[in-house]
Amino acid sequence: MSTRKVIAIGMDAMEASVVEDLLARGSLPHLARLRERGAHGHVVSRPAAFLSMVWPTFFTAEDVGSHAWYFNKLWDPKRQTLRYVDNSWLPVRAFWEDLPEGTRAAVLDVPFSTRPGARFQGTFLNGWQAHDDFGKLEVPSGLHARLRADYGSPQMGPELFGPQDVRTLHRQRKEALGSLEQFARIVAKAVADPYDLVVAVFGGAHRGGHYLRSLDEADVSGASPEDLALLSGANDEVYEAADRALGMVLEAAPSDAVVFAFALHGMGRNRGWAEYLPDILGHLHAKGEGKPPRRGALYRLKTSLPFERVRPILMGLPSSVNHALVPIWSRRMLDWSRTRYFALPLDLNGYLRLNVRDREARGIVNPGRELEEVVAELTRDLLELRDLRDGSPIVSRVLRVEELVGERAPRRDILPDLIAEWTDSYAHGSHGVGSRYGEVRWSPTAPLPSGRSGNHTTSGWFVAAGPGVVRGPLPDAIDSKDLAPTLLAWTGGPMPDRFRGRTIDRLIAGEVVR
Repeated sequence: MSTRKVIAIGMDAMEASVVEDLLARGSLPHLARLRERGAHGHVVSRPAAFLSMVWPTFFTAEDVGSHAWYFNKLWDPKRQTLRYVDNSWLPVRAFWEDLPEGTRAAVLDVPFSTRPGARFQGTFLNGWQAHDDFGKLEVPSGLHARLRADYGSPQMGPELFGPQDVRTLHRQRKEALGSLEQFARIVAKAVADPYDLVVAVFGGAHRGGHYLRSLDEADVSGASPEDLALLSGANDEVYEAADRALGMVLEAAPSDAVVFAFALHGMGRNRGWAEYLPDILGHLHAKGEGKPPRRGALYRLKTSLPFERVRPILMGLPSSVNHALVPIWSRRMLDWSRTRYFALPLDLNGYLRLNVRDREARGIVNPGRELEEVVAELTRDLLELRDLRDGSPIVSRVLRVEELVGERAPRRDILPDLIAEWTDSYAHGSHGVGSRYGEVRWSPTAPLPSGRSGNHTTSGWFVAAGPGVVRGPLPDAIDSKDLAPTLLAWTGGPMPDRFRGRTIDRLIAGEVVR
């Protein structure tokens, strides 16, 4: 077991290009000082097709073909339904389950991390201020209540997804800023306590980046000049608050601690095409005949209600209730007897699933020749989609999942079959797409249905400092799978056979590399 403290601070989805710009302006002084005394570089989460949910790859040190936790709602082919991602039906194992005997750890709000087993020694918290909803988990029991008593209620609530206006953007800003300051106090206390390892992830930049990156996807008509000025600068303001939060943590850290600050991915402008993909797929499936596969009554009701009216109800429901509803409304999401392919839940790239016989409970597409014909047809139709503004393509390529994870990936059947990646164009301002079968139109002046002006990029980063860590920039990007092995090596732990990542040699110079 290591005798020094190891501190890993995640700044969720904090875009590297914005970080570099703010560093150059002197607006992130704490991160700048940490970088001056250590190593820094880029982090890449692979494959880029699965950027929507990168944390499970980090904490398992396995690739997405092994753990399959690529989105918060996954497809269960045996039940022909969506299910909320959960360890009970799709188990994963985090690296802190393999810490050396006697190591005390504080694992705080790592997104989608699962309750540790009996071997874990220390404190585990999830669901306090993570951007993503995974429920509330705690070790020891009563931790959430104790934190409320000591620090007040969580400053960041459930995601205010959907249409945005001046009022909701002010709320997004307030929650992001408040959560960073509040959580910094919680993490600083853990850093000052006798833990050997502290892993904490701040969700404020993630939440803020989705909605405060720009005002493009919000209704700001009638906003005052003061409101516009404040909200236009809110994204940078959140990053500066994240730096102050990092400063609070560093102030509490021992001088000989190893500190690793990082982001697994970034946040850029939202291309937005994914939000229209289900309607586009229905159009392609019907070949322009206006008869897409019929949807079940419960699903039609769910999608027909104005979201801004449903949103307060959904936000008031416990996570367990929302999670339980997912397989109910998705069971008859489509008429499976006539559905050859369909869109899976998505927010960045396009995820498509084929209704394959003998794999899906009610599959109709025969494996072999018929399957290949449907794949070829769908790939061609997607690549031929054109933006009605200027006739430019909106899909750059269509990937088969086997190209990314291999045909023998342990959980290949949970994953999409095809992934559509978008061109360097944006749905904002478009009035629809054209295909060989006709057109799918929408209002060019309407904001995106999600209200999200930002979405994920591959621009992750890290800064590391402490005993044995070399100084200066690392020339090559490091893989997010390599972070957990490196943290485990710093604690003196052995490398489990299941890991697909490896230790980052330049960060553990002078130590044994396992």
